[in-house]
Amino acid sequence: MNDPSGRARKTALTSYDILQTSAEPGYDDLVALATQICDTPVGLISFVSSDRQWFKARIGFAPCETPLSQSVCAHALAEGDILIIPDLTLDPRTRDNTLVTGEPFIRFYAGAVLKAANGVAIGTLCVIDTVPRPDGLTPQQRSGLQALARQVMSQLELRRAIGERDRALTLSDEARDALQVSEERFRLSSRATTDVMWDWDREGDTFHWDDALTRVYGHVASIVAPTAAWWFERIHPEDRERVRRRVLGADEAGSRWADAYRFQRADGSYADVLNQAFLIRNKAGRVVRMTGVMLDNSARVAADEHQTLLNHELSHRLKNTLAMVQAIAAQTLRNAASLDDARDALLRRLIALGKAHDILLASNTEQAGMESVIRGALALHDNQQAGRFRIEGPALEIGPKAALALALMIHELATNAAKYGSLSTETGHVGIRWRIEEVDDAPQVRLGWTEEDGPPVTTPTRAGFGTRLIERGLAGTIGGVVKLAYHPSGVVCDLVAPLAGFQEKVEILN
Repeated sequence: MNDPSGRARKTALTSYDILQTSAEPGYDDLVALATQICDTPVGLISFVSSDRQWFKARIGFAPCETPLSQSVCAHALAEGDILIIPDLTLDPRTRDNTLVTGEPFIRFYAGAVLKAANGVAIGTLCVIDTVPRPDGLTPQQRSGLQALARQVMSQLELRRAIGERDRALTLSDEARDALQVSEERFRLSSRATTDVMWDWDREGDTFHWDDALTRVYGHVASIVAPTAAWWFERIHPEDRERVRRRVLGADEAGSRWADAYRFQRADGSYADVLNQAFLIRNKAGRVVRMTGVMLDNSARVAADEHQTLLNHELSHRLKNTLAMVQAIAAQTLRNAASLDDARDALLRRLIALGKAHDILLASNTEQAGMESVIRGALALHDNQQAGRFRIEGPALEIGPKAALALALMIHELATNAAKYGSLSTETGHVGIRWRIEEVDDAPQVRLGWTEEDGPPVTTPTRAGFGTRLIERGLAGTIGGVVKLAYHPSGVVCDLVAPLAGFQEKVEILN
């Protein structure tokens, strides 16, 4: 909604009575979730007023407000739903911003717009990084940030509804009419989110669940037993007593209650939820009502579990790589004719390993493409031997162990070819071909390296470390047989190994 003067935005902010309020855990939690989902050091809930932006919640950013001249969020208000700037130094709207040109030197911004019920943009839930992100956010991060922005607005609507309810309880009939308006607003806002809003009258033990209970969890909100007992019965048995104790002990919990647990869907499965509520007390200070939002937290829990698994895999892969590097370094130094030769050979072998690691990490999976690994291993040679490699084979994903060993094998073959074989002349070239074939009803990979049009070659009288790495490295890692032949027309290397060995994933160790 275009509002150049900001009058509509000022009116909306005034209606929420949010500016200059104290920190509240509900908003802090949403910012924390945003930074975790988007993997950024900074997260903010920013409200843009006529002369400044003020932060209701913040992580990794010291000021509680900044002038509009420093506000990136102000640009987001005109963008509709979300604004993503991969590099703030390259965008004409932000490159001269003093937060970009000076401390804290912010470089990346993503802000999901916060919109009032009438469509007026009042601020953003944003995440910030000090390094550029050319790819911006992943689709999952983008949708997660927008979902959390909707939760910020649900919190604002809930906060306003509770405030109007409390005022109406002590004021006139006109104020009670305002209460009905606020409740209708609360009901309408609840339809805009997939999270469940609920209200529990503890004295009468009556529950109200909104329609999202049906949409998200399959329970028909209008016919469920309106008591706390129904709620507790849907909590996982392992979590139930802990949650019950915390809920019933909420009298001592200040103004807010929150807990994470497993909630049973209508089909019998369980969802990980984060439930949080405001506590409404009587004059004696006893909690008489709890009004809150139950957020489906399954995606975040699954993401955390996946991240833990990846951390274990990365740790194990790193240990394997360090052991490989240690062995390569020891053998390289032992077999080198001079320190300079050793340094050069070791550096090139480590670069080949690094290329393979880059490919594995870039794929964002536990596997990498065979062709990508081979081309990465040839990167050191391809600049000088452009067009002299003929690479052919079907698309094939291979596991990390095979990828690292294959990269070293191809690098050693190319190094030898450049020194003594077909790549040492201007006319020579190399064919690298692979195929999958059935051997005794088991799929095998046959990989061939064939040098042609180079100088005549003869079998070396001594096998150096590079030759041993070619003959034993990949075969020893994944099983199979490597045959290295020295024909007058050029070197031929033939590898046959089980497909399962090529595709074996890293074993996760605790």
